[in-house]
Amino acid sequence: MILKLVHGTTVSAAVVGIIALMGIRAHASQVTLTDVDGTTSVGEYKSLSLDQIVWESDGEDHTTPLADLAQITFHHRLDREQGPRPCMVFPKAGGQLSGTISESIPDGIILRTSFAERLKVPFSDLRAITFEKQGWLPEVQTRYESAIVNARTAEDILLARSEKADDGVSAIPGVLVELGPTSGEFHFNDRTRRIRVEKIYALIFAASLETAPTAPASVELTSGDMVPGSLVGVEDNTVSITTTFQQAFSCSIDDIESLTLNNDRIVYLDAIEPHSHSSSGVVHKGWTHRKNRNVFNKPMRMDAIEYEHGIGVHAHSEIQYRLDGAFETFAATIGLDDSVRPNGNVRFKVVVDGKVAYDSKPMSGSDRAMPVNVSVSGVEWMTLVVESAEQADIGDWANWAAARLIKPKTQS
Repeated sequence: MILKLVHGTTVSAAVVGIIALMGIRAHASQVTLTDVDGTTSVGEYKSLSLDQIVWESDGEDHTTPLADLAQITFHHRLDREQGPRPCMVFPKAGGQLSGTISESIPDGIILRTSFAERLKVPFSDLRAITFEKQGWLPEVQTRYESAIVNARTAEDILLARSEKADDGVSAIPGVLVELGPTSGEFHFNDRTRRIRVEKIYALIFAASLETAPTAPASVELTSGDMVPGSLVGVEDNTVSITTTFQQAFSCSIDDIESLTLNNDRIVYLDAIEPHSHSSSGVVHKGWTHRKNRNVFNKPMRMDAIEYEHGIGVHAHSEIQYRLDGAFETFAATIGLDDSVRPNGNVRFKVVVDGKVAYDSKPMSGSDRAMPVNVSVSGVEWMTLVVESAEQADIGDWANWAAARLIKPKTQS
């Protein structure tokens, strides 16, 4: 089991549930503690309370307050293989659920999953539904990502198999009326037509990039499902959770891979509007920066890891943020996006109140991404700079992945 905790100073009901959960697993295991600023410590797990975790390293016990931690990872030897995932739903609040559609309901579906026989899933809470996604060809994935990015407020998008299209995929705007185990109804071109599930790649819902309020917790199961919601109870070997769909379910602790909690000390840069930004190039006129995507508006990936949060830019780029002394640390993971590697060669700098506080030196597309941790205590202005290092600015798709500001404890 891997347990991830993200905390502010306020103890929530979710924290209480986790403490009870941990009390059940009394045997020692190796543990990695990740602070909110990204630094890590490794040792043997000893005990956990409402306020702190006790762990052992080199024969010495250490006590770390939970308010200082972004993540706790417990390493176990047992790994489980994921089963087939014929249908996957993606909630607006985050996460992903796999299973099979058992029946249609008004404005939603009943999903049979590994953890619930009848999970009611409203269409209004979803970003997308996909079918047999693990077998998609690259061109299908490309069309899917484009449909997500270009989602419209009043139109759903049906991605279906098409013999007439060059890439075998047809994107049809309209409105999903109903969806069942084998067929459904989709309204487009002023008509409601029957659609067969076996012909569907995906359904992208209107305004799918809109995000719901962050869930207090996200439970990752060994099946690969990631369920956003709240812990509501722990008894014996069972954890009870209420999803963001307001559906309650229980599962064995042995089926939980990870648990992530929201942390009010962490503020991701994608939630803050920059005071100013600029981009200029040698062989181009400049690129706009992207929130939570790479500069080419694709998923942000480095070293085969996809990042949910971050800022994607192209050298030369400068983005300035007004901090007003409200934060103590800036942290991120920097590097070239996987889509251009091994090309690209850039230099990352963090400038605080006019002084260079961090300089990465030249980084190429052959280098692994690396963490950045900069003190911004008392800082009024912070500027993130990416410069071209070599080879002009060709392929300089740079990422400030997981870019975040950390509030002091006293402001949590």
